[in-house]
Amino acid sequence: MSDCTDEKMENFKEKISSLLFELITDIPESLYTPSENSDDKIKKLIRQASIKAATVSATLSVPAGLTGVLTSIPDIAAIWRIQAQLVSDIAATYGKFAQLSREAMVWCLFRHSAAQLVRDIAVRTGSRIVVQKLSLAALETLLTKIGIKISTKFLGKVALRAIPAIGAIGNGAYSFYDTTEVGKTAAAYFKAIADQDQEADVIS
Repeated sequence: MSDCTDEKMENFKEKISSLLFELITDIPESLYTPSENSDDKIKKLIRQASIKAATVSATLSVPAGLTGVLTSIPDIAAIWRIQAQLVSDIAATYGKFAQLSREAMVWCLFRHSAAQLVRDIAVRTGSRIVVQKLSLAALETLLTKIGIKISTKFLGKVALRAIPAIGAIGNGAYSFYDTTEVGKTAAAYFKAIADQDQEADVIS
């Protein structure tokens, strides 16, 4: 029985890592364009995405136990896609979609939840964070580590899911917070790039 459970857990971790790689290598397009009130628009985008993610996350607590966790992968994917779209929309709103690399997406999505793992891909230069380019192999390795960390944390909440009402509230609240943090990281990152480019244009 234990071996079966361990096998399911490993399978879950593998699927999460695979899902992350697909997400990072397929950056979503954005319909947004730069505007004079970018900061206000981005605050609204972050709130809308956070509410949407919280709503989707509530469904994660419907099935209880490990089997429920395994069947919730499509819902987890939906939350990450909401967050990835948010990062894309923020980059586009600041007019910096061209700077949204795979590495930048990883930084924005996981800086707050897996800081130790992503710290080596970013270097601070003044007020800016410069994201380093990674080889495909290095990126895969990083995403595998992030996938394992997130999966382990997620599987640790299995007991909570046995109580649907509490699970729904907890999952929803965390996804709202998580998405908000993703938005804040992306906003700070792309705003710094936009501000520096604007200063360079003035000087030139």
